[in-house]
Amino acid sequence: MQGFMLDSNGDVVIQNGQIQMINGDELLRQTVQSILGTNKGEWFLNIDEGITFSNLLGKEKNEELIRNEILQGLLQVDSSFYIDTFSYEVVGRKLKINFVAKNSNNETVKGVQEWD
Repeated sequence: MQGFMLDSNGDVVIQNGQIQMINGDELLRQTVQSILGTNKGEWFLNIDEGITFSNLLGKEKNEELIRNEILQGLLQVDSSFYIDTFSYEVVGRKLKINFVAKNSNNETVKGVQEWD
């Protein structure tokens, strides 16, 4: 499977007049990053895509709720994903998570995501 390569702003990458394509591990990583960076209900073409940011943000942080929300996002990419390692850090109002997830094909996705 192939997909469009996206830059850090989520824009399609075009070089020399050609849309750049990605596949394999890079496409998997990009898809996970896109879903975890989308607030559920935000994208009008698929209101079920993404995660619920309000479960991650706010004064009271709950590790189990945060971990579950990340897992729900991963399952949108591949229903066999499970979280192998997980940690989070709160600095002021910023939440930073680190995780390693694997699927039934033994593909690994490492993620670092931050929210303000």
